[in-house]
Amino acid sequence: MWANALSLLYINTTKPALDLILFTRKLKQHVGWQGIVMTFWWYIVSGLILRKISPSFGKLTAIEQQLEGEYRSLHTKLLEHSEEIAFYNGAEWEKRSIDASFDRLYRHVDSVLLKKFWMGIFDSMLVKYGAVMVGYMVVGLPVFGPGSAAYLAKHNHDMAQITKDYVRNSGLLINLSKAIGKIIVSYKEVQNLAGYTTQIWQMEDALQDLHNLKYRRVMLSKEEGTSNEEKIMSTKGNAKFTQGN
Repeated sequence: MWANALSLLYINTTKPALDLILFTRKLKQHVGWQGIVMTFWWYIVSGLILRKISPSFGKLTAIEQQLEGEYRSLHTKLLEHSEEIAFYNGAEWEKRSIDASFDRLYRHVDSVLLKKFWMGIFDSMLVKYGAVMVGYMVVGLPVFGPGSAAYLAKHNHDMAQITKDYVRNSGLLINLSKAIGKIIVSYKEVQNLAGYTTQIWQMEDALQDLHNLKYRRVMLSKEEGTSNEEKIMSTKGNAKFTQGN
């Protein structure tokens, strides 16, 4: 999942960045810097708004992976200790524990999907539809902008040439808008990558502790009302015994 998020980030940033440079250069030649400034101004404002209202998807992704890991660990524990659970008649307790873990995971995923749904609406309204309105103003600058008189005189008010320039500028602006939009929306991939990176770092930290013959267990007792308690057991005797074997 981390590699997949990294590949999506590469796809959604490198090609749009190249398109941004090329189409900005071509559009500047035909509509001038005023149109480029208007386009970039709108996307900067849209990016700031999205950043303000966007939840921390990276943190939510990390929590989702943690809850999923806890849910799977309960199933693994059930398989490993099935005989003991059956002997002590703990099937009902294990069932409640697994159901509660699944319920936490389900409610978290459901809330994340709902947040992504609303963010998708804001993305479409600001980045896509808002950019279309700005685009109409940009492509109309040669005819209705400050340099309209010189432009019309250059083409002798030839409607065919004006229409040709309008279609060409529209195509350039559409491609430029797509490139900027992909770069802005790629913040989701960045946040997902950050969440997966956090989980991998925690796994690497745990493996490093095991390599150093250090075992860390986090215990939570809801019945006793205690908070997270961390117990670290590191015994040199076990290390010597392992090396001797």
